[in-house]
Amino acid sequence: MTPMPLPPEFLPVPGSRIRVTRAWPVPDKDRLGIECEQDGQRRAGFYDHAGAQLQPVGIDRRLPGLEPVASSGTVVSHRPGKRAVVRDGTSYIKVVRPGRAAAILEGIRRAGAFTASFRTPEVLAQDDSTVTFAALQGTSLHDPSQFTAAHWRRAWTEVLDAWVHAVLPAQPAVITPPGGDRGPAAEPVIPQHTAQDEAEVLRRWARLVTPYLDRSEPLERLAQEVAAQLQQLPEAPVRPAHRDLHDKQLLWSPQAGPGLLDVDTACRADAALDLGNLRAHAHLRALQGGWGPQEAQTVITAVDAAASRLEVPARPLAVYERGAILRLGCVYAVRPGSGKVAAQLREVAAQPGFR
Repeated sequence: MTPMPLPPEFLPVPGSRIRVTRAWPVPDKDRLGIECEQDGQRRAGFYDHAGAQLQPVGIDRRLPGLEPVASSGTVVSHRPGKRAVVRDGTSYIKVVRPGRAAAILEGIRRAGAFTASFRTPEVLAQDDSTVTFAALQGTSLHDPSQFTAAHWRRAWTEVLDAWVHAVLPAQPAVITPPGGDRGPAAEPVIPQHTAQDEAEVLRRWARLVTPYLDRSEPLERLAQEVAAQLQQLPEAPVRPAHRDLHDKQLLWSPQAGPGLLDVDTACRADAALDLGNLRAHAHLRALQGGWGPQEAQTVITAVDAAASRLEVPARPLAVYERGAILRLGCVYAVRPGSGKVAAQLREVAAQPGFR
């Protein structure tokens, strides 16, 4: 059976061509959602056997709140039908489907444990489909070329130190968004993300991308193997967790210290969840060529030091890392220009003597 078509790295548009920056499988549909870069903005659409169907910049039928804010700002991220981010001066506006903004605000309330040791974006305004955040001072830890070697080590040491302090057993603070009740607030209900939950995330990604891969690749079988390892892990103490912790979520400034983005995914989980994800992303960035071996090792060393401080056993850390590597090998499998890196990640996850 022939694999489903993947979008090319560049798509033709009248008088030019635009680069496809990201792609996502659409559940229950034989198509991909795509994001393209055009004239400094992000333009979304879909791709299937018939080719690309692009929406105008700042337009999305399922995100009616996007057009009004995009008209005066710059669309910097757009997953069609799901969410978008618009930069407007010194603020960022996250746009979701009508009625979904409340979930972002509730997620921020759940992230109180991180606010004592990390700077997080201030919520400036909200309605039922948008949340406006102030820009956060600092340099993204995605690009080591913006740091000296000494500052790269210091930044990651301080970030992991802040993370350790955040996840130590403590009663989380509660953030009250503007317009909310500023009187005595009940502690938010913080969901737990278990190893079983992580196993299902991995299985889901494998199911979604399998149609786009060579049928000879046993991806779903490998995903089941790693999922079984996750499910067989012994019960561990649960701590505050970001749940999507990686370099692009982290900022650092020598004056202001660590900053943390997108905290609305906050939950409670085994500490190995966040730490394994950080290790997996260090492997990813090295394969992509953005990080040199020494820069990746600096991050891994800082992660392992944090694991040691929290007495996270080696086995759960390795299993969560393996799961994250395989998941990233699925996520990047459908992104134009990333097929080779994605295949390398899946090969790493398939190694019998992984870590």
